[in-house]
Amino acid sequence: MNTVELFIPSPNGQLFARAVIPESPRKTPTGKTALMLISHGLLDNIEAPVHRHLQGLLAKLSLASLAFDFHGNGNSTGATTYGNYYAEADDMAAVVTHLHCKGVQNSNVQVIGTLGHSKGASSMLLFAYKYMHLCPPLLITLSPRFWLAREITMRWTDENKQQLQENGKFLWRRYGKKPTKSNGDKISEGESGLVKEYWISLSDMSERAGTDMSVVQALPLHRCYVLNIMGSKDQIVPDEDVWEYDRLMRLSAPSYDRVVTRIVPGAAHFWNKRRELAGLERTLTPWLTSTLSKLNII
Repeated sequence: MNTVELFIPSPNGQLFARAVIPESPRKTPTGKTALMLISHGLLDNIEAPVHRHLQGLLAKLSLASLAFDFHGNGNSTGATTYGNYYAEADDMAAVVTHLHCKGVQNSNVQVIGTLGHSKGASSMLLFAYKYMHLCPPLLITLSPRFWLAREITMRWTDENKQQLQENGKFLWRRYGKKPTKSNGDKISEGESGLVKEYWISLSDMSERAGTDMSVVQALPLHRCYVLNIMGSKDQIVPDEDVWEYDRLMRLSAPSYDRVVTRIVPGAAHFWNKRRELAGLERTLTPWLTSTLSKLNII
């Protein structure tokens, strides 16, 4: 197994990425190395346990993978904002275009699927919608949020709300190496990079609230297979969100097997416990194996 770290240019910054290539990777019918793209959630990065586990799992299935930090996150450059879902979709388009043009270590690759967690799942679906010519045949969402206008009940403190009303913005948290918190929310142990300040503004909230995820009805599902995965103990995203994705996608899917939704018992939002990762693996592996066979990726 070969691991390569690299930076990929995007209109929003230089994106830090890690590619994992198995010794004998699966090939597409055209002979290119089949590669899965992995994207992270809000203020997370590729060092999170779930992303490392996923890259290891895909390698065991003889699939190459590339996980990357969105701009302003992890070791990527640039600045992120609360409502920049479409900007993150642009990041994904830049990564896919780069991989198709440049490959990885002189190997021609074809992005055959994307797997996005939380915010990264929503950004991934917007990428598939905005850049349909780049949309791969496999779309996997993990803990996806549908109603972006809804806020987590306890996400903002009273002080946050007061500062927003008085100043039009507030400092929500500092993140990166040795982070400190403004409100006590937990940050992934895998965080790395420079310490950065994450400000929330009224315009950020408006941009997020105005992002319409019902566009998934327009995805090219005649040539895509979708797997939606949710944990039964998710306290960040309600399970009704994943079922709304399921409902809307089925309206335009040409056949029943094009959209599959699975709930993993006992799993929470961040997938950082061994039993949660084991449940994720039991859900993902058979679906991937079956779908890769349909696509003749061997």
